Amino acid sequence: MNFQKYKSVRRVLLTILILNIIVALSKIIYGTITNTSSMIADGYHSVSDGASNIIGIIAIWLASKPADKKHPYGHHKFETLATIVISLLLFFVSFEILSDAYERLKNPVVPDIDIFNFVVMIATLLINILVVWYEHKKGKELKSSILISDSKHTKSDIYVSISVIISLLAVELGLEIVDTIVAAVIAVLIIKAGFEILIPGINILSDANIIDTDEIYDLVMLMPEVIFCHKIRTRGKEDYVMIDLHVGIDRDFTLEYAHILSHDIEDMLKSKLDGIGEVIVHMEPAILKEKDIAIKKEIESRMKNFNKINK
Repeated sequence: MNFQKYKSVRRVLLTILILNIIVALSKIIYGTITNTSSMIADGYHSVSDGASNIIGIIAIWLASKPADKKHPYGHHKFETLATIVISLLLFFVSFEILSDAYERLKNPVVPDIDIFNFVVMIATLLINILVVWYEHKKGKELKSSILISDSKHTKSDIYVSISVIISLLAVELGLEIVDTIVAAVIAVLIIKAGFEILIPGINILSDANIIDTDEIYDLVMLMPEVIFCHKIRTRGKEDYVMIDLHVGIDRDFTLEYAHILSHDIEDMLKSKLDGIGEVIVHMEPAILKEKDIAIKKEIESRMKNFNKINK
């Protein structure tokens, strides 16, 4: 991700942080006034959204730094580390919800609710829906894993808010047990969202393949100079993929021509595939017997032209 994209991601996170603070304070303040424990709990859940925004902003600041002597491959993985922290926050929130549901099961709380409880919850719910749509949309546009993962975190807040509204209705009908059941179900959904964020993050940190190597092989083999291609590896994240591969070319090629060809392969892959940050091509000598005669003549013609130009 380039510096301008990092600035765009940071701007999105700052906007969402402000909205999350408004949502959290609204729930906590009015929940405290009406002694509504579910609203207060939901407010603190919204605080965790704001905390994840702050973590994201710090991570973006670190990830935007250029490569240096200590970090020659750049600081891109700081963004991934932040997404993992967000997933851990989700697990923590789900544990808190389950614990609260268990306590309410043992000691039911009947809050002093009124129409404004519903107004606050519905208004904050609509804000959260808008935030999720906006953040996920920007995350896809900017190919930012932290925005996408944070939008899933905020999405969990929507489920929690719906459960609070249901619990308020249940209290009005004298069915406090519904609140406990819904809260437990939502906690499971939040855990699921946490794993959906955690697993891709672990894959990035463990350098799992991020692009189908067969696709890379097919593209490289289209170049007439290439006799074989193997040992293809990819790593990184969606917006910054690193590729290294071994390519076999005619052993009669000069070192200079092989060097230029490696750059041609790099440029070709960057033009054909999205998000390619680096390509390292290891050239190997090979016997030109796996290509037909016409291609051999074409390569020989290219070599002659190359030699004339560089005399």
